[in-house]
Amino acid sequence: MSNLSGVGIFWAIVSFCASVGASIGFYMPYWLSGHMTNKTPVYFGVFRRCNYPRQVEGRTEMVMECGRYTTFLDIPSISWQIATLILGVGCGLAMLVAFTGILALCVRGAVTPSVARAAGVLQLCSGLLMGAGVGLYPNGWDSREVQEACSFTSRSYVMGGCTLSWSFYLAAAGSGLTLICAVLSCHAPKKKMSVSNYQL
Repeated sequence: MSNLSGVGIFWAIVSFCASVGASIGFYMPYWLSGHMTNKTPVYFGVFRRCNYPRQVEGRTEMVMECGRYTTFLDIPSISWQIATLILGVGCGLAMLVAFTGILALCVRGAVTPSVARAAGVLQLCSGLLMGAGVGLYPNGWDSREVQEACSFTSRSYVMGGCTLSWSFYLAAAGSGLTLICAVLSCHAPKKKMSVSNYQL
C-alpha cells in the first residue's frame, strides 16, 4: 500500500507525464518548421532535423528523412549545442524523479519526507535546466541552415518565415509542469497522525 497522500499520487502521475512529454519533445525534431526554395518542408530540433539538402556528384538533392547531426559539433549553433546538453540533463533528472514517484505508488515507504524534499530539489533543477534550454533555442535562429529555411528573414529570437511546431511546445510544457511538481513534492508523503494521550 502506498504511503503517498492524495497530492502525492497526483504529483507522481503528473511528474511522469511531464518527464515523458519533455523527453519526447527534446528528442523529436519538430521544434521549428520552414520550407526550402523548392517548397519542401523542413524541421529543426535542438540536435535533429528532417528533410535536408545533400551534395551528390556536384548537385544538390533533398534527403526526405529525419536524423541527428553526424557529430555534436555539426549542430549548427552553439546555442543549440548548449541547449542539447542542458535539456538532456534536465530530462534525465526529471525521469529519475518520475520513476521514483511511480515506484512509490506501489511500494510503501519509497517516498519519505526527506526523499520528497530531495525530489523537489531535483525537479526544481530539472525544470530550470529544461526551461533554460527551451529559452536558449531561439538564439540559434541566426544560423545559415535556419535562415535558408526561413526565407533568409530569421535571426536570434526572430523566426522570420518559419513557425514553431509541436515539439517545442511539448518541451516547454514539460518544463513548466516539472516546476509545478517541485512544489507539490513537499506534500507527497502522508503526514503521520499524532496520537495524544489523555489522562483520566
